[in-house]
Parts: sequence; C-alpha cells; structure tokens
Amino acid sequence: MGKNLHYTIPKYLENALDKHPKVKSWEKVNDTDHYIYQVKREAGLPNLIVHLTDEYEYTLDDYFQKSEDIVEEAFILVAKPEARYDDSIVEIASQDKISIGKFGALMGAIYIEKHWDYIPKERRREN
Repeated sequence: MGKNLHYTIPKYLENALDKHPKVKSWEKVNDTDHYIYQVKREAGLPNLIVHLTDEYEYTLDDYFQKSEDIVEEAFILVAKPEARYDDSIVEIASQDKISIGKFGALMGAIYIEKHWDYIPKERRREN
C-alpha cells in the first residue's frame, strides 16, 4: 500500500469530503509513504482515519501487512476504480472495527457511528 495513485483520486476524495454533510473538517496525515486522512465528523460522531490503498487487488495479505497508522475504527479505501477486494476481508476487518470498501461505501459509512457495521447498497443486493 502506498502512493501509486493518479493525482486525481486524492483530489476527488478531498472535494467529496468538503461537500459531505457529516464532515466537519479533514486533514492529511503527514506520511510520505501513504495517503492517510484524519476526518472530523459532525453530530458527535467520532473522528475517522481514512487510508487510501493503491492496490489493484486488495488481499488478506495486504490487510495483515497494513500500515501501523491503520488502527481500530479506521476505513481502508480501495481507491482505484478498477481495483477489487474480497468480501471475506471485509468480515475479518469488521471484527477489528475497521472498514474496507470503495468510494461509495466510504461516503455512506461517514454517516454511521460504527461504520465497520455499515453494509453498502451493492453488498446488500448480493445477500
């Protein structure tokens, strides 16, 4: 996981965070190897660490080798639009109170206090 993302991806996220009704403010965490954001949320919701992964296929190995900055209650954003991840990783991460998902899942999870319990619409349709 690193900074191998097209420059438009972090910019797109930043613009979306600026417009999100539950985001009070956000800032980049100073890390030279990763895109990490600290998101302060409205209405008493706890802060959220968002880590953008540049993997094309986010695997269980990637999860277990994640950055030390990805702590309980963080969100791992599988940032490349064409990237994939397996739902089994989501289940394992949710036990650690960590969310894994694509952009839409992050935007929905920001509304939820226990965002690791959030099930995006596309996953609800599959079940």
